Amino acid sequence: KRMSLWRLPPFVIIHLKRFQFTQHMKRKLRDLVVFPVDGLDLSRIIATESVSGASDETMSEEGKAAKTEISQRMSSDFDGRSDAPYDLYGVVYHQGALSGGHYVASLKSELDGQWRLFNDAQIFEISSRDVVDSSAYILFYMRRDVKDLRLEDLWDTRIREGEGLTEEEVEKLMKQQKDRCVII
Repeated sequence: KRMSLWRLPPFVIIHLKRFQFTQHMKRKLRDLVVFPVDGLDLSRIIATESVSGASDETMSEEGKAAKTEISQRMSSDFDGRSDAPYDLYGVVYHQGALSGGHYVASLKSELDGQWRLFNDAQIFEISSRDVVDSSAYILFYMRRDVKDLRLEDLWDTRIREGEGLTEEEVEKLMKQQKDRCVII
């Protein structure tokens, strides 16, 4: 079997494995993982348009219609098929040991582009060189071509009343919002 990604999301969150649990031991992994601060390129993992799970001859009418619809949506500026790189905008770090530790975060300001380290009530300006660290735990990337969009441009953020949605309502939402993610 082969799995291909047709579109890349506007945001990517990467969770680095920092804890190892085996039958005989538990330990914190402290290896330095070097990750890009600017220009993470995921374009090589996007499926080419010629890649398909089924040939047109064996595809159902619904499958053919979906393939046509996907092809039409691929022409959109923000369809996730672009080769736009991702830029890091936040990192969560785990400091300490397996038995106990402390989480801090660094964020890149969208106002001045400066990186800041948030440690409880303390905030420090840091260099982008200091962002890549062996205690990095969770990485937050934003696709460069959506940097200037508002949240509402990417997701349906309307407040919904009630306890939740039925399967039929979810299906209806997904059909209505084909070109955007939906927060349910």
